[in-house]
Amino acid sequence: MLDYIRHHLNVRISLLISSISIVVFICLIGMTTFLQRDGMVDQLDASVTRASELIRMAVEKPMVVGDDEGTNAEFAFLAEKYPDVRVHLTNYKGNVTYSTDKSILRKDLLSAAAPELAEMIQASLKEPLEQGRLLTLEGRDWFARTMSIPNEPACHHCHGASESILGELVVMQDVSSTMSTIQANALETAAISLTGLIVLMGAVLYFIQRVVIRPLQSINSAAHRVADGDFAASFNISNSDELGQLSNNLASMVSKLKEQLGFSKGILSGMTLPCVVTDTNERLTFATPAALALVGRKGKPEDYHGMIVGEFFHNDPKRQTSTGRALREKKAIQNHNLEFTNLAGDKKYARADVAPLLDLDGKLIGAFTLYSDLTDIRSQQLLIEKQNERIATAAQQADSVADQVSSASEELAAQIEQSSHGADSQQNMTGEAATAMEQMNASVLEVAKTASMASELAERTKDKAQQGEDVVEQAMALINRVAGQTDGLKRDMTDLGQQAEGIGKIITVIEDIADQTNLLALNAAIEAARAGEAGRGFAVVADEVRKLAEKTMAATREVGDYIASIQESTRKSVHNTEEAVAAIALSAEKANLSGQALHEIVRMIEETADQVRSIATASEEQSAASEQINRSTESINRIASETASAMNQSASAIQDLARLAHDLKHIIGEMQTS
Repeated sequence: MLDYIRHHLNVRISLLISSISIVVFICLIGMTTFLQRDGMVDQLDASVTRASELIRMAVEKPMVVGDDEGTNAEFAFLAEKYPDVRVHLTNYKGNVTYSTDKSILRKDLLSAAAPELAEMIQASLKEPLEQGRLLTLEGRDWFARTMSIPNEPACHHCHGASESILGELVVMQDVSSTMSTIQANALETAAISLTGLIVLMGAVLYFIQRVVIRPLQSINSAAHRVADGDFAASFNISNSDELGQLSNNLASMVSKLKEQLGFSKGILSGMTLPCVVTDTNERLTFATPAALALVGRKGKPEDYHGMIVGEFFHNDPKRQTSTGRALREKKAIQNHNLEFTNLAGDKKYARADVAPLLDLDGKLIGAFTLYSDLTDIRSQQLLIEKQNERIATAAQQADSVADQVSSASEELAAQIEQSSHGADSQQNMTGEAATAMEQMNASVLEVAKTASMASELAERTKDKAQQGEDVVEQAMALINRVAGQTDGLKRDMTDLGQQAEGIGKIITVIEDIADQTNLLALNAAIEAARAGEAGRGFAVVADEVRKLAEKTMAATREVGDYIASIQESTRKSVHNTEEAVAAIALSAEKANLSGQALHEIVRMIEETADQVRSIATASEEQSAASEQINRSTESINRIASETASAMNQSASAIQDLARLAHDLKHIIGEMQTS
């Protein structure tokens, strides 16, 4: 299946267009659906927000005046009038105080609600917040909105001021029908878009098949015929677009190929010299009649097309030839001399020039070999060589003797010159050795002087280091004093913390008393509003208020005692802190002295380092001078040895020269006699 797709352009184009269209279709449908749903959710949020505000205003009026029955009546009206809306009102703990659903009254709304809704409820109870969200509860779609109810001053007479949030209003509206409408609209849009997509894809594919694929198939068929060697194939595309231009260009290309191939074949057919053309496997693709005559074969050149070159020349297909070497190395071979006996039994001499054939891209496609028959020329050369053999032999001997005499003379002159240069070099090396010795002596003196200075600086550095050590010991003693005073300060602060905890407990008691007083005051106000016998209850409440006031006074006295104790501890802490500051200041002064001493030490150490570097430099110079002396000494020894050897070779060369001169005289005499 994959091979079929890879080898058919129309299938690949169809799959590509279909894939792109489907992806674009899916993206558009998804985006449209998302935007519709998002817009609808925004509308629902705005609608539920307005409804929540109206509901809040409706239930707020009776709640402000403490009308519990009026509040319940409002919620009952909402439950009857709007059955698709659920409204819950909670206190600051999340317990339902009013609701359109009577089954959850006085229950914890956090435990009764779904996790998503419980998260919104909990967030609104912690801080003033209004938020809305689309939820799925019990298989239906709901839009829930929570609104925190802040503890405003108008509510303090009933609820007090201890809580910043009195509760929250939760409004939930059933939006299942709206969401169903959104889904239906999305499906309708998808169906219409899919129909348009199918029509569009069909039209595009038909256009591509008719305008692109069919002309390409026609061009491909003609190109296959040309590739098989049929240059009569025609590219009949009447279009004026790019495909028509491609067809015309291919037709022009085939015409030029026919012209060039005809020209090449004409040149090869007109060759009168022996030559062959082979492919990359060394098989003949062309040969001239002269090539057949050279190797002693009969028949037509076409009869040997496809034969390996080694078999064509030597009846041995495995024979290594210059043509094969040129193909392997991909470079031309010139003036390669051949000597062989052809298939007719004749001795042949030839010269081969081989050139690899490359196409326009530089790819190897074969080789062209041109042979020059040198048999007649070689026969004449052999005859001349025999006639002049004696003269050539005598001349060769004379030339050899002359060369040896010349070589011996040149060698003697060179050796004598080398001896002279060696003596001069020996003298120069001796002078350099003396100079190097003087430099080494000066370097030794510099090393001694620098070492003395380094010793003095080391002694001074030791004294300064001792002073620094004393200063550091004094600073450590002062630091220990600071540590002890810090411990005392820590204990005082611990006492202060314990007393602060006592104050915290008293404050807690005071808060409890304030809460009770607030509640009792509220009850007293309620009792005072009544008439008659209710006045007795007011007296009881007033008595409780008096007791709580006494308890508050006692707690206040305890707070005063704790505060006095805290003040005493604070004074101690301040005193200890002052002593610690003085000790730290003295420590800082001593540390400053220590820093100055250490700074002096660092400066002296730097001077010592400079002197040490001077010592190192002098040592390096001494080492270099010693090395120069060694090299000079070795050169003197080597030159002396070479001088002695050269003198010995000179004596031997002179003897050889005398003997060769005698031989040369004898040979010349024989040539004159003959």
